[in-house]
Amino acid sequence: MRIVDFFYELARRHKRIKGFFYGKSYEKGASNEAHPLVWLDDPIYGQSVDQTLSYTCNVDILGIPVNDEDVSDVQTAAFDVGLAFAEKINRVYPSTGFKVNGFTFVSLRDYYDNNAAGFRFTYTIVQANPVNRCDDDFDPSKQFPRINALPDFKVENPDGCAVFNEKTGLPDFKIDV
Repeated sequence: MRIVDFFYELARRHKRIKGFFYGKSYEKGASNEAHPLVWLDDPIYGQSVDQTLSYTCNVDILGIPVNDEDVSDVQTAAFDVGLAFAEKINRVYPSTGFKVNGFTFVSLRDYYDNNAAGFRFTYTIVQANPVNRCDDDFDPSKQFPRINALPDFKVENPDGCAVFNEKTGLPDFKIDV
């Protein structure tokens, strides 16, 4: 997904950031991440309005404070990174097609199992719909192969009872009374 790759590149190129993850929120804090860290939450929400795609991306910028006095410093550094991301996204718009349409942020402390601190930014990123209108992606004669749910069994008396105990592919049931 281009938007994930885009955030990966932002994190990789930023001088303060040492790690990037794209994953579920519950996976955070496993202490296997390099901090300062950019965590892009999965899923990324989106919508299309007037040939423009709009992504809502939750991005945590996290560090590990050594003690309680360091929390404010870690949060300040994370906030600066989040602001720098917004500026960089808009600066590279001509080459990427991504633009920040606004963002919100919230401070974090004692966050997840590793007691990280920082800021969560929720960016709204917009881009023109990147669909290739020159390609014909549809084939009206295409067919899916037919798959039967059960194997086809031939029986001597199709209107009456049939015994399936010697047919392969069906489970063998034994009922004890």
